[in-house]
Amino acid sequence: MKPAKYVLLDPTGNRTALVTEWGGREDEKEITRRLMEKSEQVAYLEAARLPGAAARLRLMGGEFCGNASMAAAGWLVRGELAGGAERTVPLEVSGAAGIVACRIRGKENGFEGTVGMPGVLGTWKTECRGIPLEAVRMEGILHLVREGREPLEKEEAEALLREAAGRVPDEAVGLLDRNPETGYMRPLVFVRGSGTTVWETACGSGSAAIGALEALRKGTGSTVTPVPQPGGTIRAEARAENGRVTEITITGFVPLGKETEERILEGDFS
Repeated sequence: MKPAKYVLLDPTGNRTALVTEWGGREDEKEITRRLMEKSEQVAYLEAARLPGAAARLRLMGGEFCGNASMAAAGWLVRGELAGGAERTVPLEVSGAAGIVACRIRGKENGFEGTVGMPGVLGTWKTECRGIPLEAVRMEGILHLVREGREPLEKEEAEALLREAAGRVPDEAVGLLDRNPETGYMRPLVFVRGSGTTVWETACGSGSAAIGALEALRKGTGSTVTPVPQPGGTIRAEARAENGRVTEITITGFVPLGKETEERILEGDFS
């Protein structure tokens, strides 16, 4: 069994283990288990299948993640960002149809990334356990937004998400507990494929879902929504036309330094 190579990246604090080299699919369950002890999510960087894509990013449960996308794109062009240079990296990403455009700009001690997010397939009002929710279904994930000045207790939120996820077919389901006055959001994400439920420090697709709802509330045109969360603030920009979201991007920062250099996970998994 070959050792695996990986790098730990922190897009807005959403600690992501990006696996860059490994033995094969048969090793992934154990690699993912071990790297989840060091991170919030694990993603595998492999050769692209679609023409025009620089690489393929596959999340551990087959879901989509905007934060992981910007982190992987920046990692691929990290040597080309001196002096504030900008690069556009086309990525194939699990949970998203087609190619995801990632615009990367060099910054001091890292880079800023803007990612074109998968489309919003629908929004509606619902409830679970008597708690009103707004649902935003995107390619790859369904987000449920709960608004209140006081956050839910963690145990209550986890039980709510598990019950809600059991009612829908989506591979990934998020619960976004948001204060409507400050805009502060706590993201909790369940991924069916890996069976994990994680309190994330930042959630790119969750930020996009909040941005989509704000754009729909304001009507036609572009709306920029800063979404503060435990790891920092992600900026979501959404365009709405005729009651639907036609375009959405998120922008965040990924630090680089000696702590983000490639590491080796030894091949003895005993």
